[in-house]
Amino acid sequence: MAELSSLVAVSKSYVRGEGRLRVLVDVSLRVDRGEIVAVVGSRDEGKTTLLKVASGIEEADQGEVWLGDLDLTRCTDRERSRLLGDEVTWTSREGPGVRLEVWDYVGLPLVMGRGRGRREVRGRATQALERVGVSGCARQRWEDLSSWERVLVALARAIVSRPRLMVIDDLLDGLGMRRTQEAGEMLRSLVDELGCGVLMSASDLETALIAERVWSFSRGRLTLMSDQARAEANIIDFPSDARQSRDSHGAGS
Repeated sequence: MAELSSLVAVSKSYVRGEGRLRVLVDVSLRVDRGEIVAVVGSRDEGKTTLLKVASGIEEADQGEVWLGDLDLTRCTDRERSRLLGDEVTWTSREGPGVRLEVWDYVGLPLVMGRGRGRREVRGRATQALERVGVSGCARQRWEDLSSWERVLVALARAIVSRPRLMVIDDLLDGLGMRRTQEAGEMLRSLVDELGCGVLMSASDLETALIAERVWSFSRGRLTLMSDQARAEANIIDFPSDARQSRDSHGAGS
């Protein structure tokens, strides 16, 4: 499979008082086209920082961050911002920080990427909402949506620009077995349709197991889960075609 995104020996830290807090320590991973990769770990461990570095929202202190043959560490802030709306989409269950109708929120990546007009943005946002089955939410506001509707609206936002890479932060946590399976099936169908890749974070292993490859994240470092460990933890009854797709991928990075 074609390599889509990769982090090579990435480190990231923040100033804390008189010292520095090391959040990422020599982190390396890759996402191939058509693949879902999950990073699982406790909340506040730094998974969100890892995803923000991978998507270009934040800069790495050291290492390389690649999107195809483009090294994001060598891009300007403006170039990374444009990529974030066009080539890469970021989504979570946090929603917008201001009051927006759903179709305007879903369409934000289009505005960030190439500054498309409002009519085009709402038209494409409506198509994305229809694709995930929540077109009736278009004129509602985020705070009026159910938890499950928020997940689907966030997925619509992730696909609205037909990106190469979807970055999904803790979106599917705590859904329960049935909803996790539904979300996994939806995400897999979107990846197959768009030919993109997904880098997602999760706080529980059951959610992470929708991915082809699962990395455990702790104390700023990544460890790839073995096939045996995943099999022992796989308590969700995934569809056979999704299971076969996962098992056909190699476990190396």
